[in-house]
Amino acid sequence: MSIARSILMRMFGRPKGLLGKLGGILMARMNYECATWVIDLLHVQPNDKVVEVGFGPGVGIQLLAGLASTGYVAGVDPSQEMVEQATERNAKTKKRADLRRGSAESLPFEDNMFDKALAINSMQVWPDAMAGLREIRRV
Repeated sequence: MSIARSILMRMFGRPKGLLGKLGGILMARMNYECATWVIDLLHVQPNDKVVEVGFGPGVGIQLLAGLASTGYVAGVDPSQEMVEQATERNAKTKKRADLRRGSAESLPFEDNMFDKALAINSMQVWPDAMAGLREIRRV
């Protein structure tokens, strides 16, 4: 793996360490508009149960928590740095989300638990995209 690719993966693909924290700050600013657009397409209702796979710094989670005000919002991300950033960002909202460290290929949720699901800018770094999509369908 080239040095440039390694740096980009540590910042954005699988954020880790100081580069991952910096990447999370950049993603939060750069991805807000895209997250708003994708979430708008889902037509989230107050009582919906929604999961985001690869939530990054938690911009989408924060938006979802506001929309699914009486529902349930959860997310999984493989990066501990992103779980921490998203948890901190979400702590400022009235409703907390269930944020977990994990992978798309093995979602820690029961079958048919969610009404809606999304993944923004994360599928390209899943180790096994087909397994991740099967898991999303399962939950």
